[in-house]
Amino acid sequence: MGRFAATVVIDAPVDRVWALVDNLEDWPLWTPSIKGIEKLTPEPLGLGSKLGVTAKIRRMQIKLVMTMVEFAPERRAVLEGKVFGMTLRRFYEMEPISGGSTRVTCGGEFSGPLAFLARRGGQAVSDDIARSAKRWIEQGELSSTQDRR
Repeated sequence: MGRFAATVVIDAPVDRVWALVDNLEDWPLWTPSIKGIEKLTPEPLGLGSKLGVTAKIRRMQIKLVMTMVEFAPERRAVLEGKVFGMTLRRFYEMEPISGGSTRVTCGGEFSGPLAFLARRGGQAVSDDIARSAKRWIEQGELSSTQDRR
């Protein structure tokens, strides 16, 4: 298996950080490695939701369908899908910490015959998401995006 994770502390309460998960379609606005996310199921985001995801890993753009396999609002979301014959499982965990901040861990794992090759790409995307989420929330971009809706 190819496991990877990135952790960052964001100076914002967990409900504000969780808003990024609730607004998945906005991810291309704030994270360069995500080119598109589209909800494929009509109900609100939750267990069983399906998402079409387009991501850029190095010079390659990949498209896949991800299914929400775990969903605990303001705590944890886990998505699973298949790409290049491998299973990709991505997770997003949030933990409130002292001072009103939130510890966020983005990560996942690939399993399958080429998983060891995909780990570096998964790590790069996780690093990008963690770093970009911190910048987006702490610089106030999240609230201005929600105001425009």
